[in-house]
Amino acid sequence: MPPSDRRIRRALAAGAVLCAVLAAGACAGPGHPGSAHAAHAAHAQSAAPAASASASPATVEQIAAALGCTAELGTQAEELRQGACETGQGAYRMTTFAAETGLRSWLAEAEPYGGVYLVGNRWVVTGPSADALAGLRERLGGSVENGAAHTGH
Repeated sequence: MPPSDRRIRRALAAGAVLCAVLAAGACAGPGHPGSAHAAHAAHAQSAAPAASASASPATVEQIAAALGCTAELGTQAEELRQGACETGQGAYRMTTFAAETGLRSWLAEAEPYGGVYLVGNRWVVTGPSADALAGLRERLGGSVENGAAHTGH
């Protein structure tokens, strides 16, 4: 396997682990803002028009600034960059991608774990709930996507 394929697989695996940790919080119960019930409620929300594909993608730092926090950078690879920060509404994870195919691959790996995602032009943000992502969506655009139902706990 070429080194670039290994880097992509490692980056995708790291993203999947991150989503698994976030999804574990979604199993906390119906009263928890990041609960599966909140994610189910987000199914009914209609997504805003996505930001123009021709617009340059936001950086991890720009996304964090729009949230009102400073990103602590984690993974910084050729294919993707990841960061995290917290606000009064909870913890957010931001990932930017060098290519749209990387974003779609990441989502395909992450969505089975559940959760809610704000997806834009080569970036994705996970947060405690769809409501918590609404303000960011107003500032940066994107669309809300939901992971698997994640029930049975």
